Amino acid sequence: MRKVFFVVLFIFLAAISVLTEQAHASAKRVLLISSYNPAFPTFFQQTNGLESVFKPAGISLDIEFMDSKRFYSPENILAFHNLLKLKLLRLSPYDIIVTSDDNAFKFVLEYQNELFPNIPVVFLGVNNQELARSMNFNDLVTGVIEAVSMHETLGLAFDLFPKANNIYAIVDGSPSGQGDLETFKGHSAHFSGKKLKVLSLGNTSWDEFGRNLEKISDNDAILLLSAYRDKSGTGKLFADSLELIVSHSKAPIFHLWEHGLGQGIIGGRVISQFEQGVAAAKICLDIFNGKQVKDIPVVEGSEVNKFIFDNNILKRFHINKDSLPPGSLVINQPKSLFTQHRKTLLIALCFVILLLSFIGALIVYIFRLRRAEDNARKSEERFALAMDASRDGLWDWNISTDDVYYSPGYKAMLGYKFNEVPSHVDAWVDLIHPADQDAAIEANTDCIENKTDSFEVEFRMQTKSGKWVWILGRGKAVERDETGRAVRVVGTHTDITEHKNIEKELRRLRNYLTNIIDSMPSILIGVDHEGVVTQWNREAQRVTGFSAADAEGKLLSDVFPRLTPQLKWIEESLSSHQIHTDSRVHTQEDGSDKFEDIAIYPLSSNGVEGVVIRVDDVTQRVRLEEMIVQNEKMISIGSLAAGMAHEINNPLGAIVQGTQNLSRRLSLDLPANLKIAEEYNINLEKVYEYLNDRSIFKIIEGINGSGLRAAAIVTNMLSFCRKSDNAVKKNNLAMLLENSLEMAKNEYDLDRKYDFKKIEVEREYAQDLPDICCDGNEIQQVFLNLIKNGAYAVSDKSYVNSSPKLFLRLRLERDTVVAEIEDNGLGMDETARKRAFEPFFTTKPTGSGTGLGLSISYFIIVEQHKGHMEVFSSPGNWTRFIVKLPIKSEC
Repeated sequence: MRKVFFVVLFIFLAAISVLTEQAHASAKRVLLISSYNPAFPTFFQQTNGLESVFKPAGISLDIEFMDSKRFYSPENILAFHNLLKLKLLRLSPYDIIVTSDDNAFKFVLEYQNELFPNIPVVFLGVNNQELARSMNFNDLVTGVIEAVSMHETLGLAFDLFPKANNIYAIVDGSPSGQGDLETFKGHSAHFSGKKLKVLSLGNTSWDEFGRNLEKISDNDAILLLSAYRDKSGTGKLFADSLELIVSHSKAPIFHLWEHGLGQGIIGGRVISQFEQGVAAAKICLDIFNGKQVKDIPVVEGSEVNKFIFDNNILKRFHINKDSLPPGSLVINQPKSLFTQHRKTLLIALCFVILLLSFIGALIVYIFRLRRAEDNARKSEERFALAMDASRDGLWDWNISTDDVYYSPGYKAMLGYKFNEVPSHVDAWVDLIHPADQDAAIEANTDCIENKTDSFEVEFRMQTKSGKWVWILGRGKAVERDETGRAVRVVGTHTDITEHKNIEKELRRLRNYLTNIIDSMPSILIGVDHEGVVTQWNREAQRVTGFSAADAEGKLLSDVFPRLTPQLKWIEESLSSHQIHTDSRVHTQEDGSDKFEDIAIYPLSSNGVEGVVIRVDDVTQRVRLEEMIVQNEKMISIGSLAAGMAHEINNPLGAIVQGTQNLSRRLSLDLPANLKIAEEYNINLEKVYEYLNDRSIFKIIEGINGSGLRAAAIVTNMLSFCRKSDNAVKKNNLAMLLENSLEMAKNEYDLDRKYDFKKIEVEREYAQDLPDICCDGNEIQQVFLNLIKNGAYAVSDKSYVNSSPKLFLRLRLERDTVVAEIEDNGLGMDETARKRAFEPFFTTKPTGSGTGLGLSISYFIIVEQHKGHMEVFSSPGNWTRFIVKLPIKSEC
């Protein structure tokens, strides 16, 4: 009877194993591509919603993180694309792709044909409603939009507080906040007799905002839209701004999002990321059940929003839960005794069950012991029990006959019944994986030939169901002949498949964490309390040239010498358990200045102490800050130049007017001149001849011409320095180019003491060029900078069979006007050409330039005017700058 019981048990376990294997083989697989990382607030709400539907349905969910909230750049997107592509090549195709939030959705749409061909895509948490709704016309894409339920929440506020005549919307000046404000204002017509008012942070400070909140009556209500920055730009975290609002307001506060509930907000119909996940998962179930994606419409976000309220706030305002909309979720409700102690009670129940099971097992064991009638039967029974209960399979090999005894546990481990495995060594050999046979047989042979006394070897064996399991084989020779050759070998076989799977998963997790660390653009280094490197990411390898294998185990000062000054801060951080930061640390790399932010984070876990050092390259940020300071200086100089030009303009006007009056007083054509000369007995004609012979008239004309030219220069300077309120307007590029050339001539004469007239200027202006919508002053600034650079280049070159020249060209190219400024100066090499537009890069001697001119010009053309700017050069021959500005019908 006992043997029958164990046979039935073995068959049951084998059936369970087969069914489990089949279930895993047929499991449906879904890949979630998250826009952010696991630390982002909405991530676990979304995945919990998905898993609440997937787990009961036996659907497997894998997750990949774009981390685009922190690292959204083309380089990071490309890196994520390449890594994901590599993973997908090594995995079976997924059944459905799910995306969370906009960035992941846009990524999947862009690479759908390459990475996920003909695979359905289900999105959730997408704010771009226009793009999301357009998927109704895509046969492979559908999903859930994220949209606020403002109308329902406003109606709910008036229903719960019928005496409230006003609802104040709290909003700041952010674009998203202003967008929600427009939606709020659009609902005023739907609530007659009620007033929707605005309490704006955009024109108040935080202190004024708090005082304004205190003025709101407790008979009114508040709808919180956005409160992150006041009028001065001072920002607060959401939790901090919400605390200020709650502490200064007597009125109930409604919200359109789930975050903030439990912190003083009464509730509303809110966007629930959990429900977004549930809705998306149900769409996936429909697809798995055979429904076509094209027949599943995109779900409007408001359809999955939920009414959620805080019980504590409801009680404060005396709101009965019966007056809430049907299906409302109420948090912070009093818990029952079972709910409060559910975990403890379940643990106690499990303990009682285990205790009863133990007592029952003990009674059975005692009963079986008492049934033993003699020592021989007891010994046989105990041996049989040991064979059946053991997790190891026992074997006993007679070498001379090749007969082998396989214990029942041995056979059951492979899914066989006690009589289904022949008692011969070939039964073992035939079940070994072909790739493992040589190693397994060699280990046994070495023991038989007395090369080893015992052995251990790992190999795979095939179960009755066809599945391969990992086996740890141990054996020992217990009897040898006179030559030392084994006559009898006994041993065990242990199923280590689970152990192997755990090892594989640990390797996968280690590789996954390493990939995350290596994908970060920061240098990340782990150091123990002795200053020895324990972790070394790819960026550290790139900067130092040391691989992780070379760096780990070495002293930090040996592999990263420039961090040696940080060793004292490492010791201090370890002792104080405080984070240490050092900003804008100056270093040099390849002869260039470089700035870094260094942060040291202490670690202490399981008695192991160390730190993580993070180094971020902030050179660009520092350069941008310096550029802003330089720009402020240039603005001040421009204002000074404008003032000087204005003051010069007054005496110039008097000089020009004086020369004109002098010419008229000496003219023979004016009767008044002749009359007065006659009164003084002066022969005016003789005087005229004298003045003419002495070139007085030419001198007067020269004074007048010079005065007019100076006046034109002053006018150009005033126009260039003055910032118009309506700067963007139609401008003639030829006129702007000529004005810039005129200013360059004068400025060049002063700065370089080089005669600009020696530079030959050749113009090639196309006819009938359209005017361009642009800021004339900014474009003149670009042209002036390029002309001055060209003049500088030709001034340093010695010409033999040619002369210094500037070429100014204007032409039409499709929907743009192209301006070219070329010189036949020294030119630039390829390295300088590639770096020409970098901030603070200059080829001029120290003190002759800031290195900002071309970078600012590039910013004006590309960023401000949405144009294009590039440079070409032949070293020693010429340099050509090309500026392309788009043609617009209206400014």
